[in-house]
Amino acid sequence: MILRSAAAILFFALIPGLVAASGFYETGTETEFTIHVDSTTGASLYPDREPPKLTAFSPENSPKALIIHADPRSDTLTGAARDSMVQYLISDGWEVEVRNLYDDDFNPVASADEISFQKPSQGDIDPQVAEYQDLIRMADALVLIYPLWWKQPPAILKGWQDRVFTYGFAYEFVNNSPDSVISLLAGKKILIINVVASSRDTYEDQGYLRYLDMADESLFGVSGMDLTERHIIYSSTDLDMEEKKECIQELSGLISLIEPSF
Repeated sequence: MILRSAAAILFFALIPGLVAASGFYETGTETEFTIHVDSTTGASLYPDREPPKLTAFSPENSPKALIIHADPRSDTLTGAARDSMVQYLISDGWEVEVRNLYDDDFNPVASADEISFQKPSQGDIDPQVAEYQDLIRMADALVLIYPLWWKQPPAILKGWQDRVFTYGFAYEFVNNSPDSVISLLAGKKILIINVVASSRDTYEDQGYLRYLDMADESLFGVSGMDLTERHIIYSSTDLDMEEKKECIQELSGLISLIEPSF
């Protein structure tokens, strides 16, 4: 769903049990932001109705961001992060497309053809995969928001990466040599936002953070995308209401990292 706004309203109001953090829905000619974040769970909840569901970026020359949310629940801190990033981007003049892989019933199981080093014809690409590829082509920035389970991304996200960032879309070889790669998505920027239960020390001291960065640098490096930052909200289950509010507010500072060069 694409979200656009000529005018955006952001407010943070502390009320019993809730932090009004960010949200959106159409009210006449304006878009009003009213999504709440529960103080205990970090949930982001649409109070009345879902935002409008649109299906493609406009042809306008405005920066475009594709947000991929990989969490089966929206009533989590990743849901709050997603909704807040939507608001911050729209307020900064971006067009935003939001997709949740679980809501899309995305099939994460790659076929033999999809993992081969053969460029498929357009008619052979799964329509759902082709749609995601088209969105990435049109986007200036890709924002991935997901929790880490057992220090790893959800399996559905790994499957999405395997099926979408394929040969002929994300990269190609020169003279069929894996040692000589043509990156087909150069110039696009990517931002990763993770929510984890463990502490920063656990991820840094035990090498998990380096492992995650190496895997992502391999994937997005081959495709030519600029991985600007991995922003992690640590110790999420230990955060109190005020700390969760601060985590949500801090996300606004990430927008400058993915600004397009045009």
